[in-house]
Amino acid sequence: MSRVILKISGEALKEGNNLVSDTKLDMVLKTIKLLQEDHHEVGIVIGGGNYFRGREHKEMDKVTADTIGMLGTVINALYLKNYLIQNNIDALVTTPFSFPDLLKDYQDEELKNEFNNHKVIIFGGGIGKSGYSTDSGVVLAALKIEADLIIKLTNVDGVYSEDPKVNPNATKYDYLTYEEVIKKDLQVMDIYAIKECQKNNIKILVMNFKEYNKILDYFKGIKVGSLIGGE
Repeated sequence: MSRVILKISGEALKEGNNLVSDTKLDMVLKTIKLLQEDHHEVGIVIGGGNYFRGREHKEMDKVTADTIGMLGTVINALYLKNYLIQNNIDALVTTPFSFPDLLKDYQDEELKNEFNNHKVIIFGGGIGKSGYSTDSGVVLAALKIEADLIIKLTNVDGVYSEDPKVNPNATKYDYLTYEEVIKKDLQVMDIYAIKECQKNNIKILVMNFKEYNKILDYFKGIKVGSLIGGE
């Protein structure tokens, strides 16, 4: 049994005019079921870009913009928790800041115990501080629950030398070291997050969200997406 963290962008939950689509939530549900049936414990870090992207609001001071973005991730986390529970997957939401009458403030040991009870833990709010992306949040979550793999679900099937939508001849990488990601400036995750993964030997698997049915290939030794790890 292993512990994994799924990283899902807020934009991945959008579909048409729906900021949060049941179709996309169902894809997350099916991904979790596949992992749980294969005896993996699952944590989730979710973004909030379907509601608000701070970098698109240059007129706003950064702390306010980051705060709105963090609250957007909490909204998505609650949406997802509700959907999972309605579909018989036990889940909880934890955040780095206090909502005394709305959300329980879980301590690290409590989170580990909940994992032992096979609950899906959804981390909202990033790390709770301005200036840090959900990339930093996903590494912190992995450290909290002692996960050794982050699975980043994206709109492409791995890491490329360039944006494959712009350059169809871009090279796809099956495997990269942390140092290669940094040197090539591949924008997989922010530099801080990559270095923390390197320091703590947390691997990163980047794969297409829509190909969730292939997620167990990694554990079978079958190539899927792009893997980032050590030398």
